[in-house]
Parts: sequence; structure tokens; C-alpha cells
Amino acid sequence: MEFCLIKVFLKILLASIIAGIWHELDESGNEGIALVIFIFVLAVLLMNPVKFQSPEKREEYIQKMREKKEQKLAIALKQKEERARLRKEKQERDEQAQKELQAKIRK
Repeated sequence: MEFCLIKVFLKILLASIIAGIWHELDESGNEGIALVIFIFVLAVLLMNPVKFQSPEKREEYIQKMREKKEQKLAIALKQKEERARLRKEKQERDEQAQKELQAKIRK
């Protein structure tokens, strides 16, 4: 934690030194340019660089995403089959109850 704060402090210090040097070298006395330079340099220093991702790790990630997608599809298919089975059982029970009711009415 402390190391991170030290790095940030050093970046701020470097940006302010660069802006201060510009302010001293600029003969027009325009502080706005020095402020813009400070903000720009600080933004550049605080940005995280894009990290290289090896093709193997990328393929592993893609494969994991495919597996997760396949698992979700399999679960969705099982749920659909279960709903169809329950619907069919309910329909069979309703038909059986209707047949029993008609049998009682005929007697």
C-alpha cells in the first residue's frame, strides 16, 4: 500500500517538476499552459499500460467461455425438458381425472 502511494507521489512530483520547468522557460507568463502540461503529464503517468496477453491464455479464456456457454445451454435444455415432462404429466393427470369423472357420471 505504501509503495503504491509513494509511486503516485513520485508521479505527481515528476509532473509538477515538468510543468514548473515549462512555466519558468515560458516567457509569456501563461500559467494555463503549465497547468495543462501538468494535467496531461500526470494523466499519462497514471495510466496503466496495455498488457500483452499471450495467445495461450487468450485461448484458455475463450475455451472457458465456450464451456460456460455450453453448460448454460445444457442447463436450459434440461429445464425445458423438465417443463415439457411436467406439462405432459399434468395433462395425463387431467385426462385421467376427466375420464374418472365421466365414468362416475355414466353410472
